Amino acid sequence: MLSTAVHLLPYAIVAMLSPLGFAATIAVMETGRLQALGFGLGVVFGQLAACTLLVALGSVTRPDTGRSHPTFQGLLELGAGLGLLWLAALLRRRPELMNRGTSGRAQAALDRLHRVHTITAVGVGVLLGIGGPKRLVLTALAAATITASGQSTRNAAALVGWYSLLATVLVWVPVLAYLFLGTFAVAALDAALQWLARNRRPATLTTLVVVGAVLVLDGVVLLL
Repeated sequence: MLSTAVHLLPYAIVAMLSPLGFAATIAVMETGRLQALGFGLGVVFGQLAACTLLVALGSVTRPDTGRSHPTFQGLLELGAGLGLLWLAALLRRRPELMNRGTSGRAQAALDRLHRVHTITAVGVGVLLGIGGPKRLVLTALAAATITASGQSTRNAAALVGWYSLLATVLVWVPVLAYLFLGTFAVAALDAALQWLARNRRPATLTTLVVVGAVLVLDGVVLLL
């Protein structure tokens, strides 16, 4: 189980580094503690539900759920790692691709989060936790890793929880900081968001290269 938990780290790291999710969290914080708490719980629940569903579907399609499949895990990690390295190379050659996610429509959505009610905040959080294509692909990779490891139902559930908490750490940690520290936390997190906006390209490229290289190396080791 410990080995599988380590193999989930690269997917969780890429999933957690979402500038839009971080910005949305800060925006909801400015509406009040109850909305922030609802939003944070919604994000964690959405991620947990998506990963649980994909693991359950994977278990149904595999008759030998009690056996591990290191070859499949190796191919999975090798493919994911090469994909991240390819994406890093693409973004390095075409840096304008990194700005497509910060469109006027995305900014308008963030502006609306400054006025949400608690129930709306929960709903938005759930949708964000389930995620768009990027998060769903990473969740699918994590779920496939859990399924291929041949864990028991209890261990698989623990791994799903582990991945879900890691993948949403930049949401629930700021929310907890806000609940305990109030506006001081919002100011500090807003400064962090400004830094991330200024250094988004090098931070993203470094993350993609490092995580991609780790996945490729680990995938090769599993295939040997």
